[in-house]
Amino acid sequence: MPKRVIATDKLMQPIAHFSHAARVGHLVYVGATAGTDAARHLAGSGAGGIDIVAQTRRMFDNAGTVLGLLGARLEDTVRVKTYLTDMRDLAAYRELFGERFAACRPSHAVAGSWGFPLPQAALELDLVAIVDRPRERPESGRLPAPATACAQAGVRVGTRHYGTALPVDRNGKTPASDPAAQCKLALANLALMLDAAGMRPADVVNTHVTLAHASHFDAFEAAYREVFKAPYPSRTVVVAPLESEEMLVQIEVTSFEGGGRPVPGRAPAGLGAASAACLAEDECYVSGHTGWDGAGEGHAGAEAQTRAAWERLSALLQAAGMERSCVLRTNNVLTDWRHYRGFNSGYGAQVNAPYPPRTTVLGGLLDPRACMQIEAIAHRSGGDAEVLTTPGKDADRP
Repeated sequence: MPKRVIATDKLMQPIAHFSHAARVGHLVYVGATAGTDAARHLAGSGAGGIDIVAQTRRMFDNAGTVLGLLGARLEDTVRVKTYLTDMRDLAAYRELFGERFAACRPSHAVAGSWGFPLPQAALELDLVAIVDRPRERPESGRLPAPATACAQAGVRVGTRHYGTALPVDRNGKTPASDPAAQCKLALANLALMLDAAGMRPADVVNTHVTLAHASHFDAFEAAYREVFKAPYPSRTVVVAPLESEEMLVQIEVTSFEGGGRPVPGRAPAGLGAASAACLAEDECYVSGHTGWDGAGEGHAGAEAQTRAAWERLSALLQAAGMERSCVLRTNNVLTDWRHYRGFNSGYGAQVNAPYPPRTTVLGGLLDPRACMQIEAIAHRSGGDAEVLTTPGKDADRP
């Protein structure tokens, strides 16, 4: 059966090829959500002014609206990823996050983005919610106390677990300017987190790694290979600011009891210990792919690179027994906002309405020749998903 479209006029009209959220069964994936009204006016903004409190409150309100329209609640949230343009706003954001999410305490990650497609947007989030399923909030006295009302050891719902590991010791300290020590500490915290949830590294299906500097990848890779063994989970690596100047690494994981199965295919060049994609139950987690191949040859321009990345993604989905229509969401990184129009042209040529929700941020990539990267999550029943969208004009989608 075709996807069921839920239209709303309560949310921002899309400026590109994306919908607000998609639901399959008990799973809800919410794409990039900002602090804007339906007319794309940012909350609290005046002439040249940015109100982080107003934008954050509106962003959380919008997330609640999205979930409500898909039969979920903010309390069903199990994972939140928030992007900030200025980490000086972190304290204000954390206070408001604690107010809204204290009851459900989701797994929580924060990273930087050097701006968003909407000028003067200070932050965006994406999230995952699971409806009508009991959850566990594992605790571990060996882990550092969370800085916000997120779950200390992540969130487990049935056979799956979401968590974020940081290089912070039990005293809340981060080893200053030592990439190797920070990577080992973050991975040690990850192991403790998984153990508290009744899982182990072999159960990890997808990892999303944020490094403060691309030069720290070798140190991370060495530490990672001490914890993870082949067959590896899917993996995406992005370079972006983290919560403090001292913090050099952040690791987000999605795990399933019993682990996953790698999808046959070539992993992205230079990504190291990673599978190209990994299957777990009915979901497929695709590593971050760029428009460059393993031989170091690629395509000039964001549009051509985006088309090439989608070709690789599509081949992996086919190998997993899925189609492009099964994609529930994508996470996209551009290295320069001047690539946005070309990226959208290439992206829009690969997807059909109702489009999957997505997040698009500005960050660094390991390969300096790549100007974009796409990672994706697909579901075997994604072609029958409920998709929440706000109808817009084709002219609004460059």
